[in-house]
Amino acid sequence: MVRYRLADINDNKQLLELTMQAGMPGKMALRIDRHPDFFKLNNLRGKTKVYVAHEEEKIVGSICVSDQIVFINKKKYPLYYISDFKVAQTHRNLGIGLQLTNRVVEYLETQNADFAFLNVSKGNKRPFVFFSDRGYYPDFQNIGTFTTIQYIGSNSKTSNKKYKIELSKVTSEIIEFLNNYYSKYELANVITNDKIKDSELYVVREEHEILAVMSIIDTMHMKQNVVLKMPWHLKGIISIINVFCKLFKLSKLPKENEPIKMLYIKYLAIKKYDKALISTLISFAKQQAYNESYSFVSISVHENDILLKKLSKFMRFTFQSVGMLVSMKDSEKLMKLIKEGMPFRDYSTV
Repeated sequence: MVRYRLADINDNKQLLELTMQAGMPGKMALRIDRHPDFFKLNNLRGKTKVYVAHEEEKIVGSICVSDQIVFINKKKYPLYYISDFKVAQTHRNLGIGLQLTNRVVEYLETQNADFAFLNVSKGNKRPFVFFSDRGYYPDFQNIGTFTTIQYIGSNSKTSNKKYKIELSKVTSEIIEFLNNYYSKYELANVITNDKIKDSELYVVREEHEILAVMSIIDTMHMKQNVVLKMPWHLKGIISIINVFCKLFKLSKLPKENEPIKMLYIKYLAIKKYDKALISTLISFAKQQAYNESYSFVSISVHENDILLKKLSKFMRFTFQSVGMLVSMKDSEKLMKLIKEGMPFRDYSTV
């Protein structure tokens, strides 16, 4: 008989094994491993509950829900981020997924929750069963496509001398600047010291006034992206780049079933959408990736984000996913604002 409970640290090994068996299907199939500690990434997401399905002593399914405080219409709201929804291949189509989602819904009800979010790779056609047979809750809605842009690490330094990028410690001034910027985004996390303490912060100033802040984080010690499948033409491009990477001062790229060494641009806040400033920051991040032997530096933006058109299209790969949001209280006006606005998701924690 399959039973359900909250997980604890003693379940770490089995949760890692279950994660390795699962992947996100699509044109670019991806698996996110969590070695060596499944629970560590949850600390970045927020207060998290992990529910597991187990048959005798064997874990055959999991789902997580993380409490976050985000901006909606420039005000602070609780958001519940649902992730790590997995059922072992041997136990699918037995109703385990529905029972796991029941546990999440029951928890959301105890929290008097309104907004819940989940993220799926584009091309994933599996149905959403969270609110099946619950006529008193609306369905999840598609709030648009997020594009994750992976820039190849490069040793080509920017020639723009106008902007000086400096490493900085976390200060109240930087936190205020970031929150002022991200408050115009929908579903962006309210940024605290804990959100950025493990990242490297780079600041651009003009006469002591902040023009831009970029937060870069390495999460390889808590999650590893592994490409399970890629189109044939992409395999060819990667093979060519790896042959000439030293000549052209580019980072070496991973093959299928290899972990991708990745840096994440967690936050990129700018006072004005100056393409030269944005290009300087991205070039700097690519240089950091190259210097530290990472294949890519990654940034994720929503299709409505103004920044999307300002980002360079040179030497990059893209991966698309879809944001799904539900308002359990059917808050139609806020849902409309979110869908028409610029949603944000921190993909270093996805």
